[in-house]
Amino acid sequence: MFRSDITGILLAGGKSSRMGQEKGLVEFRGKPLIQYGIELLSSFTDRIVIGSSNSDYQTFGCELIPDEVTGLGPAAGLAAVLKNSSTPWNIVLACDLPFLEGEFIEKLLNAASNYQAVVPIHNGNMEPLAALYHRDLGTVFEEAVANGNLALHKILHSCHINYLETWLMMEKYPNLFVNLNSMDQIDRYVS
Repeated sequence: MFRSDITGILLAGGKSSRMGQEKGLVEFRGKPLIQYGIELLSSFTDRIVIGSSNSDYQTFGCELIPDEVTGLGPAAGLAAVLKNSSTPWNIVLACDLPFLEGEFIEKLLNAASNYQAVVPIHNGNMEPLAALYHRDLGTVFEEAVANGNLALHKILHSCHINYLETWLMMEKYPNLFVNLNSMDQIDRYVS
């Protein structure tokens, strides 16, 4: 897969209610949370977009794509960003995952053949906001949102997904999927 086949997408459109402020802009170890995703994705693509309507994210030099229907969570965010993607493949990351590794992204990309998406799993849990999606799934998410189906695991159940087991990666990087949702979590991992 070539860089030109991939868009990097950071989802930052959530309410950040547990954080109490715009999550992606919260400083963690000297830089905004969203900066970790931007730096990681820049190793794999030249096009990075942020799924958000918050104009404060424009300072990062990325295109902003707002949800078409607000307040409906990540399913609506995925519908908007995938619908607007100009590349077949899209690495989608939540803005609050600072411990993701390039090696993990490479595994996603290498597992894409003949699938509509590659979604990591660990301990029986899916990580749909650290995954690889084909842009054709934009219409699937759009239809699901229009029908009131907002649960990602239910939407993905109807798709041809490669569920990538990541227990070996988790042994090497135990914090790989830690998402920082509150200031308490920020403080816990800051050192």
